[in-house]
Amino acid sequence: MLKDFIRPLILFLSLCCYHYTANAFHSNTSDSSLYTIQAVKKAIQNAPKHDLQQANFSAETYIQNTGKWNRIPSIWKNLLKKEGLESKLEYQSESYAKFRVDSSYNYVFDYQAARNNYHAESHADKFVNPNFYKPEVGPSAISPLSPKALHYYDFKWLGSDVLAGKEADWFLIIPKHDNDEKVFSGKIALSKEDGWIVGLDVFVKHYAIKYHFEISFETVQQVVLPSKYQIKASGKLMGFEGEYQYISHVWNYKLGQIAPIVRPQEHQFREIYNIQERNFEVQQFKQVMGTLGSNLENTWSDANIRSGLRRYDKINLDLLPESQSSEWWDNLKQSYQAQKYIPTLSISAVSKSTLPPQPDEYSTYRQANLKFGVGSILFSRSYFWGDNSRGFYPHEIYYKSPVLDFNFNTVEGFVQNTGALYRFRKARYDWFEIDPTWRYSYNLQKSSGTLKLRWKTQQDDISVTGGKFVSQYNVDTPIAFDLNSLSTLLLKKNYVKIYEKEFINFNLVERISNTLAIRGSAEWARRFPLENTTDYYWINFQNTPYLPNNPENKEIGITEFKTNTAFSVSFQVNYRPTLKKQYRNNIRMVDLSSSPLIMFKYRGAFSEVLKTDIDFHTVELGITHNFPISLNTNFNYIAQAGTFFDVKNMTFADYKHFNGNNNMISIGDMLTTHRLVGFYDNYVWGASKKFIDPFLYSTNGTYIDIMTMVGMRKFLISRLNIARKLALREEFFANYMYTANKNFHYAEFGYGIDGIARIFRLEFGYRLENGTFTKDTPTSRITPIIRISLNSRVRGGVTPDW
Repeated sequence: MLKDFIRPLILFLSLCCYHYTANAFHSNTSDSSLYTIQAVKKAIQNAPKHDLQQANFSAETYIQNTGKWNRIPSIWKNLLKKEGLESKLEYQSESYAKFRVDSSYNYVFDYQAARNNYHAESHADKFVNPNFYKPEVGPSAISPLSPKALHYYDFKWLGSDVLAGKEADWFLIIPKHDNDEKVFSGKIALSKEDGWIVGLDVFVKHYAIKYHFEISFETVQQVVLPSKYQIKASGKLMGFEGEYQYISHVWNYKLGQIAPIVRPQEHQFREIYNIQERNFEVQQFKQVMGTLGSNLENTWSDANIRSGLRRYDKINLDLLPESQSSEWWDNLKQSYQAQKYIPTLSISAVSKSTLPPQPDEYSTYRQANLKFGVGSILFSRSYFWGDNSRGFYPHEIYYKSPVLDFNFNTVEGFVQNTGALYRFRKARYDWFEIDPTWRYSYNLQKSSGTLKLRWKTQQDDISVTGGKFVSQYNVDTPIAFDLNSLSTLLLKKNYVKIYEKEFINFNLVERISNTLAIRGSAEWARRFPLENTTDYYWINFQNTPYLPNNPENKEIGITEFKTNTAFSVSFQVNYRPTLKKQYRNNIRMVDLSSSPLIMFKYRGAFSEVLKTDIDFHTVELGITHNFPISLNTNFNYIAQAGTFFDVKNMTFADYKHFNGNNNMISIGDMLTTHRLVGFYDNYVWGASKKFIDPFLYSTNGTYIDIMTMVGMRKFLISRLNIARKLALREEFFANYMYTANKNFHYAEFGYGIDGIARIFRLEFGYRLENGTFTKDTPTSRITPIIRISLNSRVRGGVTPDW
């Protein structure tokens, strides 16, 4: 009897306990979530105030950088070794400085000690101080204290702690949308009283590099300031694997009224221009080796140009005599638990003529001469000699191999180009060169060539070129001869259309600043029409004959012209109205992608001058830009409109030609945006007029040409893990063209996958001509046109070709 009573009682009490515990747990969970939201909202609300309090002080800092490549592909090892780059070697630098910052975020650094093991000269390390009180950190990454943070992150309370002398709570940062780029994950500690950041340990991914930020803090006069930055970067690219670590200790803060730092007048700064010209191999090496370090220093610092902060840094390098001893450095680092400094590098790197893993605009390096061998004949290569004590060789011969420029077309048959450019360099970006080029047609047994004399500085580029050579009709966006050779020999599709000219050309480029530049040219030419001379092929694809060398055109039909003479001139103005700028010493640095590029062009020919045949005039206005419209989406556009006037006499060679290419693999002038780091950093990608005949719609009337593209890093395929590892992107493009002479409207739109094998883009699209869907072949109109495009031109932001 008692047994039957006890069992139900135990069950009843168990249910009550369970119900009470569940309610208590639910109540605690709700309270914890509510407390977390309130604490984070308080920190977000106070972030602008705390940001302002992190200026107007002086302090001391010790900076240390370590870079190492863990893996270099075998194909590059020997060549990079000659440049002083080897795997497993630690490239290190360290600096000590006193600095001050005023209320306008202008800095003065007095470096009193600096040393490294990869430069021959002393080199001051940049101070990297990512500021998480700002809405965006570095390359537009969303800060956990951004006003938009609760849209991108969930927060979870982890527990309480005492940090920087304040009671604080640790919160877990969880990305809501599982984005891989530009959102942080990790944990953040916020003071309970007013939401100061008192601890930070977060991760983020930007392109192919992963970053880990750890920041410690201390309280000085009730203001919480960073005491130690530790940033690690690691990445893989094209078989390279590397890592980089930045450490900065900051101490001896003194808050107070720092006198405003006097900055030079705007005209007293000189600009760094985006005109660095080096041979292909060295340019590639610089990008690969410099990615981890320079990307961290230039992108994640509070001095990031894209932030819009017009910060001025004054760098004084006045080294203490005692800082040359290892004992001095050991004493300095003893209390900071800094890693051991390696005083020398083995093998070639000890020569101090190395390419640093973290070069910036002030670094110098030298390329060693390469030994002469079979590869010197087969491949283009530069040879240097002379006194290189200033960081460059004064003499250079660049051999242009005929093997790399051997092609085929239906006019000349098999043809090759070769030459040997000589360059005398007065300064790093100041040189004179003599550039002869010889072209030989084996089918015609005919030679032609040009001679170019050129003088180039950072601001000026003046050249005179003369000779007899072939020219494509569309000289602005020519078809690649090598790819045309493949389509010609394998598919019997010869898309290159050429004529010959005897000419002398004068060209001038004047970069007044990165904001404003002009270009002008004048040319006298005798132009000769050319005809097909061979029907040679490898594969008789579809048993179709070659098309004539004279392209078809809707406006004039037959484009053949007679031998004529022309004196033509052109003038172009480039203007970037909203460039973001920052300043270091007497250098003004800009972010070229921060402003649209506006272009005005004039082109014409004057028959009265030198009694020539051609007479016409045309003007064009264009604009291009790329910019983010969301965290993972970029919008790109280029638009141009123009017209011809006072046309008295002209040939098809003088028409306006549009960017088009029928090759399955096409190279053309494309919309620009930033690509992957390393080898393909700053390669352009975009939507060219890949569906139209290059010359079918050429015009000598009024025209409009618009190309747009939306590039996405997280849409459909790009959401897959394998796609993200392969760095694939997706795109939508829509282009429009109008020619008034025929009242012709052309449009195309489609979808593409970009970054296949890093350099290819596969696209599917449709085209409309005057509102009707059209195709190249009589297949279903529902089936899209498929094209493969190759990203081929090195360019940064919306930098013009010249």
